[in-house]
Amino acid sequence: MTQESLSLALNELAERHIRDTLVFSPGSAQAFPERISHMKKKRILTFALAAALILLLGAAAYALSGIPRSVGTYSMPQTAEYTSLSELSRVEKTVGYPVTVPERFSNGYAFAGLSVNGQAVFGEDLEVLKEYYGVHVNYSRNGAPELYLDLSPVLDLEGGGKAPAPSEQRTVDGVTVNLNRDQYKLVPENYEKTADDLAREAAGHFYISFGSDKIEEREIVSAAFTLEGVNYLLMDMAAGAGSLETLTEMAAELIRAAG
Repeated sequence: MTQESLSLALNELAERHIRDTLVFSPGSAQAFPERISHMKKKRILTFALAAALILLLGAAAYALSGIPRSVGTYSMPQTAEYTSLSELSRVEKTVGYPVTVPERFSNGYAFAGLSVNGQAVFGEDLEVLKEYYGVHVNYSRNGAPELYLDLSPVLDLEGGGKAPAPSEQRTVDGVTVNLNRDQYKLVPENYEKTADDLAREAAGHFYISFGSDKIEEREIVSAAFTLEGVNYLLMDMAAGAGSLETLTEMAAELIRAAG
């Protein structure tokens, strides 16, 4: 998959988590992929969630067996937002797969909201290959930045291949957890990639997005794993020195809760 194709997926996939987002528009894919999305307050969330989910979706997000694909938001009839986990059974009925969402983690992070969103996998001609519901959860803790948990079904699509290698892998109770520490660079529209940018892109875990009014870099950590046919993604958008261990511990708690 080219960096441009990756940027298309990054720009489109997680816009569903931004309150003022637009639904994915296939026609917009004709534009230069890295410049499709307009700059928004939480644009970096789009990049980070998509990059991490690509590690899980693999066949859905990559051009495999000669089938180019991309993932994006999609209008679905039963999208909704929830402020309580008392309606989790209703969420599971809507999305059609088991949903494990802890009320609270041992590190103090507590449930702060959940949304059900429409998603689709698009083919080379922007036809819908598969549509499904995703679940996005916010966790908050006093004096700390929010953390995110995203769930999506494992998709049964033709083709096969290897997704990008994670920064690190760990095994928790027999479950493989892909850990990533990634660098994100937002740049103005007229920015010209430097030799250093190109080298960092080629090395992996470094992404550039056009549309910012200034150059900004950020490090983001994520933990991704699969349980009972469901992809789980935990993400820290304000990564610190201990973020990797924090997400690993939270992933372990989630895996045990699901078991």
